[in-house]
Amino acid sequence: MAQDSLQENNRIGRRQRVLKQGKILLLKSLSVVDCAVRDLSDTGARLQCGDQSAIPHEFHLVTPADGKMRDARVIWRRGGELGVAFSGAVRKAPPLKW
Repeated sequence: MAQDSLQENNRIGRRQRVLKQGKILLLKSLSVVDCAVRDLSDTGARLQCGDQSAIPHEFHLVTPADGKMRDARVIWRRGGELGVAFSGAVRKAPPLKW
């Protein structure tokens, strides 16, 4: 079975294809990394970003268009993409200038 099929079958929530701007907020340094949200569900997302070397295992994901923030942890990394699972409730993003 292909890896993508395996990952699809292991998902709890059905993902919808989207193209949203995302912001990865690093927990310890309060730095921000830009990304694109490519797939999204209630339980996780597929993110596309350039250099992943600065992205830790856990972070906050903000989607400025809807003003939401989610806690996320990396499940897989491939090329310029990350698969993340959400932990905790969706909440309002802090009123910062992105």
